[in-house]
Amino acid sequence: MIPWHNSEQKKQRKHIEHALFQVKYARRMKEDQLSSELLDRLLRVQSDLKGHLKAKRFEEGVALSDNAVALARDIHPAPRNAYALRENVEVFVVVIAVALGFRTYFFQPYQIPTGSMQPTLYGITSVADYEPDWTDKVPMRWGKFLLTGSRYQEVRAKANGVMPQRGDTADTFLEIQVGGNRHKVHKDMLFAEPPSGSRLSDGKLHPWVPQPGTVLRKGDVIARGLLKQGDHIIVNRLITNFARPARGDIVVFTTRNLPFVRENSAYIKRLTGMPGENMSICRHRLYADGNLVDDPDVFTRQYEHEHYAGYSLVDSNWFLYQEQQIGQHVRPIFTECDFSLQLGKNEFLMMGDNTQSSLDGRYFGGVPGENIIGIGFLVPWPFFNRGIHNDRAGLVR
Repeated sequence: MIPWHNSEQKKQRKHIEHALFQVKYARRMKEDQLSSELLDRLLRVQSDLKGHLKAKRFEEGVALSDNAVALARDIHPAPRNAYALRENVEVFVVVIAVALGFRTYFFQPYQIPTGSMQPTLYGITSVADYEPDWTDKVPMRWGKFLLTGSRYQEVRAKANGVMPQRGDTADTFLEIQVGGNRHKVHKDMLFAEPPSGSRLSDGKLHPWVPQPGTVLRKGDVIARGLLKQGDHIIVNRLITNFARPARGDIVVFTTRNLPFVRENSAYIKRLTGMPGENMSICRHRLYADGNLVDDPDVFTRQYEHEHYAGYSLVDSNWFLYQEQQIGQHVRPIFTECDFSLQLGKNEFLMMGDNTQSSLDGRYFGGVPGENIIGIGFLVPWPFFNRGIHNDRAGLVR
């Protein structure tokens, strides 16, 4: 049992420490506005409080503390005397500022949106033929989402309307307008057979998805399935200030000034080609200056592991389609073994691990070094069910 006098001394000590904090805080906030006389008074009070703490004269210090707090509050009053609220708000603001600074200059989280890096990193996916079970009911569904990032979802019409025609953009999520309301639906919840390229009309809808022109009533199911969140990866932004990334690194870069992609988006790919190299693809293998790229061993995994498919060439019709869209000649790259890409002195080749479903350097060419944001190294969430390779949160390579 703690003696009563020890417990009382702890309270007195905390009281003095709180007063000392208030005096220091008032001095820092108003130092440039105070008269020399008032500033000296604050410094004397601060020194006296420290002296009482050091000498353990707690009873005398408590009496001084009350006067010190009153003085500090006269110098730096809070609106409506909400001193506790002001302190909490200021601490919150400081924490947010530090967090934002840390995120901006050191480590930043990103979510993988697509399947271009599968199975190393999984993007947002969905399983349309999923049948919900007891784990999809409250409260179990909350735990399921926390651990696996998965949740059953039904997209229902928000108003009476008509199922619209399909457009010509094949993003991860599609916006469907019904009755003047937008409905955000993952494309895998709609299509049993994915569309080719950007032509959604080529895709085959699941049998339970309403066909274009179908009259819908409010509450009718448009799409359903198990939606799986993409991996969240932590990116080291600091390291690229001291050393350039190496071949095999997972790199986040901005698409600034790159063709065929959204301007100023953030892409996550693997660095496969270094500045000055001549890159080519033949028989699902990657070559730099005519030599097989097999170091580090992530490239051997790319060629030999059963869940990786190597590197795919690009269908030349894709470049013809782009020519029609922009009305000018587009030089095809990586469409045949004989085609190659010469990287500039400060250009890197970035490619997805899943080149069968990746818009990467095979299309837009080299990425300037100044576009690189950082290097991804850790997946903190979801904890489980990430995919085939490395099936839980942790370091990635």
